[in-house]
Amino acid sequence: MLALVLTLLLAPPAASRGKDLAIEDPSQRALAHFHEALGQTAKKKHTTRILWFGASHTAADLMTGRIRSRLQRQFGDAGHGFFMPAKPWSSYRHTGLVFDRPTAKRHHWHWDFVRETPRCHDDGYFGLAGMSVLAKSKDAWARIATRDRGKTLTRAGRFELHWLGQRKGGDLLVSFDGAAPVRLRTAGRGLGTFTKTLSDGPHQIELRPKGNGEVRLLGAVLERRTPGVVLDVLGINGSRARSLLQWNDALFSTVVARRKPDLVVMAYGTNESGDVDDPIETYEEELVDALRKLRRAAPDASCLLVGPSDRPIRPLAVQPRPAPKKRNKKAPEKPLEPPVISFKHREREDAVIATQRRVAARFGCGFWDTRAATGGPFSIVSWVDEVPALAAPDFVHFTRRGYRILGDLLVSALLRGTRL
Repeated sequence: MLALVLTLLLAPPAASRGKDLAIEDPSQRALAHFHEALGQTAKKKHTTRILWFGASHTAADLMTGRIRSRLQRQFGDAGHGFFMPAKPWSSYRHTGLVFDRPTAKRHHWHWDFVRETPRCHDDGYFGLAGMSVLAKSKDAWARIATRDRGKTLTRAGRFELHWLGQRKGGDLLVSFDGAAPVRLRTAGRGLGTFTKTLSDGPHQIELRPKGNGEVRLLGAVLERRTPGVVLDVLGINGSRARSLLQWNDALFSTVVARRKPDLVVMAYGTNESGDVDDPIETYEEELVDALRKLRRAAPDASCLLVGPSDRPIRPLAVQPRPAPKKRNKKAPEKPLEPPVISFKHREREDAVIATQRRVAARFGCGFWDTRAATGGPFSIVSWVDEVPALAAPDFVHFTRRGYRILGDLLVSALLRGTRL
């Protein structure tokens, strides 16, 4: 009985509740600009823009999608924000948008992104999300449409396209709602942009290379011409904070400044918690350099570091003892016990969290401890065991329901202390 009581007392809190955790802010000013912007948005005088950099938790646009939805319902729907106009990977998604492309893989767009081993171009010229999509064939079309239901993100009133000029860059045909296409020439140098004003409503946009050279797209934007909130999701699976250092500095500053952010978020650390061969001192230096680069590009924006989620070390499952080959047929067969998984604490994650907390304070940024908000070390196990599950069986990622809970916790933290 005593053991049972101790187990209940020491167990992580119920995952479905999470922990309403405040953003750590020693300066007391980390979110001041963001809150002032939201105040102006509430008065219909300003559009508040958020840039959210991160890895797979961000790229899924489930947690961030929930945050976007909550803020837009409260302060106004100003549109979808930034997205990749052609799917860089098969599971790529952006809440509120429907993507289509050719069935044949040979006609899919190729893509480059910030990582240790580049795919096509090793030049650092990436768009706002650290990616570019490329195509030469006129059969490599891409189609984007606004979703047809929901309380937000069913309308758009302005489209913006970014590409990288190349000496032998090809032409791109862009059509809106089935009308005759606009021809864009991407031959040249540097960042190229195209803007189209649309009626405020549902839209479908098709992009098709002319076939006379490579087209390299850096991203696109769909917004509305009305005050509200826009949240740009800038996530790449497997990325790390140091990934920001692989962007060309001048282009990075240009595309960030173009979005005029009121809040910039860096949500990394889960992948770094597994980089045991990298000294924590090196990680801190890279984090400082990445945050310094982001602050240079957006000096007036509020900033927030979102820490890693719980990621205990999971050894191989202990296999159950096999049933004996010979047994008494009259005796009832005993079912095999399920495998037992023994988790170990990941000390590297403690160091990553401590480093992020220290660096955030140094730069006057806020810090939100994701692991603590979910219940602390080993809490991911209880999230997996919830019915329905709140975390995936890889004990790293979350389910749609779990990401919604994280999104709600973050919205509460972002608005805490305001009267908005």
